Amino acid sequence: MKAIALTLILFPFSFSSSAQFDSAIMNQTIQLKRTDMDHVDVKWFGAKGDGQSDDWSFIQKAINYILEHDDASRTLYFPPGRYSISRPLIIARFTGNSYKQASINLIGPANSKTISAGYASLVPTFNNTFAIGIQLGKGVLIKDLVITGRFTFPNSLNPIQVDTLAFNEWTDRSSRDNRLSPYAGIVIDPFSDAAVYPRKEDMYPGLHPFYCTNLGRGGSTAVQVVGCSIRNFVVGVMITPSNQQNGELIDVIDCDISGNKVAYSMGQAQSKECHVIRLKCWQPTHTVFDNMHYGFAHGDGAGIPMVDGVNIAGHVKQLCSIQAASFSGSFRNVYAEGLFRLGFVGGLATVSFEDCQIDFATNDRGIPYPDFFVLGSGASFRDCILRFYPGVPGARLLLSGTNNQYEGGVMNAPPIAVNINNEGVYFNPAFHHVMMYYSGGILGSSSMGAISAALPLEGSNGNGADPVYFGNSYVFRDPFYGADLFYKITYQDGYERTARLSGSPVLHADKSAWTAWFKLKNPSDSNLLRPGDFILTTGLHYRDDYKNLIAITYPVGIIRSIRHDTVNLDNLAYGINNGMALSLWTDYFVNEYEQMTGDLAAGSNTLVNVQGRFPAVGERLDIPMLPSGSFVTAANTTERTVRFSNPNMTGQSFTGYTFINGYPTVEMYSSYDLPALQQYGKTLIGGADFYQYNTGGVNSHDRDFPLNGMVMSHYKILNTNIRGDTSLHKLRYSLIWMAGKGDAGGRH
Repeated sequence: MKAIALTLILFPFSFSSSAQFDSAIMNQTIQLKRTDMDHVDVKWFGAKGDGQSDDWSFIQKAINYILEHDDASRTLYFPPGRYSISRPLIIARFTGNSYKQASINLIGPANSKTISAGYASLVPTFNNTFAIGIQLGKGVLIKDLVITGRFTFPNSLNPIQVDTLAFNEWTDRSSRDNRLSPYAGIVIDPFSDAAVYPRKEDMYPGLHPFYCTNLGRGGSTAVQVVGCSIRNFVVGVMITPSNQQNGELIDVIDCDISGNKVAYSMGQAQSKECHVIRLKCWQPTHTVFDNMHYGFAHGDGAGIPMVDGVNIAGHVKQLCSIQAASFSGSFRNVYAEGLFRLGFVGGLATVSFEDCQIDFATNDRGIPYPDFFVLGSGASFRDCILRFYPGVPGARLLLSGTNNQYEGGVMNAPPIAVNINNEGVYFNPAFHHVMMYYSGGILGSSSMGAISAALPLEGSNGNGADPVYFGNSYVFRDPFYGADLFYKITYQDGYERTARLSGSPVLHADKSAWTAWFKLKNPSDSNLLRPGDFILTTGLHYRDDYKNLIAITYPVGIIRSIRHDTVNLDNLAYGINNGMALSLWTDYFVNEYEQMTGDLAAGSNTLVNVQGRFPAVGERLDIPMLPSGSFVTAANTTERTVRFSNPNMTGQSFTGYTFINGYPTVEMYSSYDLPALQQYGKTLIGGADFYQYNTGGVNSHDRDFPLNGMVMSHYKILNTNIRGDTSLHKLRYSLIWMAGKGDAGGRH
């Protein structure tokens, strides 16, 4: 194609007060090489891409040419090269006192994830504005460019610093970190009416003419950032740090935004239907998604993106700093490896997480424990995996102090959900059908499932012990020995137990190893503690930007060992400092073990005449007449005794008492009477309500069979008989009601 000489006199902007812009891009004559006109090449305007020359004026000229010529191609192409720019590139049609809509495509040669064949890199030599700014963009595409800034502070951090440095400590004391004008890779709508800014210093320096008087608040729409790499900025992609509105349909697709303080930030509430799809973040980053730290703080908050696909690795502190003040957002298919904490997320408008897999970083000794994993409220998690990988004994997910909902999905440790200070004003999280895959059970199932178990109460799936949780209802069926018997078990309490330690022990912390030790104020408290227990406190302020919030439950560390009156901790929480004198609680969980029965005398620490499952040494049984935290110190199956670390101090003796973790209400159903069931070798549970029903009117295909059968009689079982064995504990029960007789008080 023949080259055509074009003489262009470019006046795209009015810079009457900014001579440095005037001299660079106005009144210049260039030779434009025309090919097939499907794109415009930055090198036609003089850009060299050699990494040495300042290519800013040439690239800006090319942008201006496309914006001011409707008959020109909309695509500005960047051949492989390193394009150094001394000033920000601005995509805008500025008239001097307003903006017209701008449409353009900036295209590089290769996706940032597949750049082996060469790529186009924009390298700003400044650290106080932005690499690319888009004002009132209406159909703008930035594709396949590598944009690398000068905020290299994240590159210098080790993993522990990434996890523990506060937001305001992520600074090189040079790069601009202003709430209304942060140093950024790409900024959507950076400018507003100058009159709304509290200080002139809040505007981007050197760009004050763009903040024109009486500027309307309309913003950009339909901007796409595709296949780009954006690194080493305070904010990677910033949507509306200004007072503009809209910023809608802004899509970030297949990008690598790593090594920034914040990867993606939104500054105002009218940013709707903004998508982030298949984001990669593999370098140190404080927060991936943020709508709390930048932009004007209007009462309706800021928008939340619709996220679908994120891959996080390489030491990232938190996924979110998100406040859903007026509008909701969603996160789907987020995969995070080594995330320190999920972060703050919540608000009345709610935020949802679906099909996410979050692997947290606290998985080895020498790693600090976060002050929280999820802070805020109103978030829902559906079919998500939240776990420590590969895991450390005693590691627990601290999820207390929220009313978040967890439905389906997996956790590899029962979460800490207890409210230590017991104020009763904070909601606790709710769990429904969450799989605890370390034992294969179900946490928080609120509906019954017909489950067959050879041995009753051996686990809700018949494979092993599960944590119990308030509201669990399970149905077990024992069809063996010629008689059907159904057990309905409903838990009235949580799986979590705490024991308060005496006094306020002083913590001796070694934050170089994230360990600590303390001496018990009362040495006998060692009888309440086990290695692997989680030590908690309350009343401390959260760290980072949340110091105005006081924790109802705050982590301290995980017990590594106990030697006499000295307790040694691993994984010290990073808000715990040396010399703190704290009220401490130990926190542990109970499992859904099979029941047992026995006799416990007043003042004794030994259960005798034991029938049922014998516990292991160190195991904690849920026994109300022993102090919380008491554990098994010996079990003798020959003598049929179980000894505990603490005695029964209630002043009462208990004979033929039934011990069952979680102390659920138990209902039992059969068409056989109790003596017949005992003869068939069935386990009859003390304290259970037994209903004998008529099988004649029951359809065996009904979902609730036999719970909807016609009841003939109602009994209260008074003691437990394991598999029909009455050698140590005779069968005892009382009649409550019988058809045709009304109430009855007989005992057997």
